[in-house]
Amino acid sequence: MNFIRKIFEGKSDELVHKQFVRYGKGSYENKALLDITASKTNYKIKTSFEYSGEFAVILAEGLTGSAKVTGGIISKKDISSELGSLVVSIKQFAGIKTFNIEADMNKEQILDLFKRFPTNLILLSFKANKGELKSKVKSPKAAKVGKDDEGPKADFCVLTTTDKALVEDLLFDIKGEPKKVFVNHTFVINNLTVPKEYEHDVQLSRYHAIRKGTLIRKITIDGKDEIKEKTFEA
Repeated sequence: MNFIRKIFEGKSDELVHKQFVRYGKGSYENKALLDITASKTNYKIKTSFEYSGEFAVILAEGLTGSAKVTGGIISKKDISSELGSLVVSIKQFAGIKTFNIEADMNKEQILDLFKRFPTNLILLSFKANKGELKSKVKSPKAAKVGKDDEGPKADFCVLTTTDKALVEDLLFDIKGEPKKVFVNHTFVINNLTVPKEYEHDVQLSRYHAIRKGTLIRKITIDGKDEIKEKTFEA
């Protein structure tokens, strides 16, 4: 179940929490973008960065054998020794390190990356049984708005898949089988509560703070818009 659906169903876990650790109080537009096109043979899902990790985990869980995995892990710390032979190059800018990786990996190895580096941004590209994921390897920025007020573009990662259940999970509140859907979210964070044990550590307090606010979901199907809202705590 994707993190947006969890919020609308009143659920929260570590994966939902992780989606909000970068945000303080305020309103954040053009988040968790989804641009989904259905054809006779597959679904093409273009998104902003928020779904890249979830898609990688979903593909890995259905992987049999091994796959050639490329991509990178973005971190403030030097984790090269922990990654070992996976690393093919390292880039650094403004204190942020990008560890570019390339290797043949199986299901357990891919999932282990997400377990070992839960606070890092892991951006992977690979092909598996359920489809193919292509993700950019860079720190996420605000979604670009197209020319002539075209709206924001979902162009950080692309998943091509035949998995209808995955699409139904992303479009959990949409009836029927639309051919073209665009979904845009706004995160409105009104309050942050820091657990007492983390109050004296700036980094840990930011990571562990509980955010309370409203999630605004705008769905566009065949040119018609529908807006839904849900309060959340994560």
